[in-house]
Formats: sequence, C-alpha cells, structure tokens
Amino acid sequence: MMGEMTLWMLVGLLFVALVIAAAVYLAVRAAGDGGGREGGPRATLRRRLASGEISTEEYREREAALDDRLSRPDRDDGRDA
Repeated sequence: MMGEMTLWMLVGLLFVALVIAAAVYLAVRAAGDGGGREGGPRATLRRRLASGEISTEEYREREAALDDRLSRPDRDDGRDA
C-alpha cells in the first residue's frame, strides 16, 4: 500500500512538471520571433529579402509602408470592411 501511494505521488509530480514545462515552452515560443511589435513584420521582411523572394527595391517599399503604418496605428489601413 505504501508503494502504491509513493507511485501515485510520483505520477502526480511528473504531471505537474509536464504542465509547467509545457507552459514555459509556449511562453518562450510566443515571446520569440514576432513577440514585439517591430520584430514580427520586419523579421519576415528581412527573411524574404535574404531568401530572394523579394527584390531590394520591393523590400524598401514595404519597409517604408511598414514605417508609415506603424507610425500611425490609429489610422485606417485602406482596406474596405
């Protein structure tokens, strides 16, 4: 009987440790790339330039559009609802 109690206590501790590990993993993953307002879109833009998906000219145009959009967040983005 004492062995069963010890086993269940270990199972419970293991479960708690797994829940904590999952929470830490999700928090770190969420705070990674894109966690900040400036990091997400700019990081994607840099990645696309580096991989050759977009040209330098297109990069500069999109970066300027990001600067304009991020400097005035309360303004409409131009899309129709």
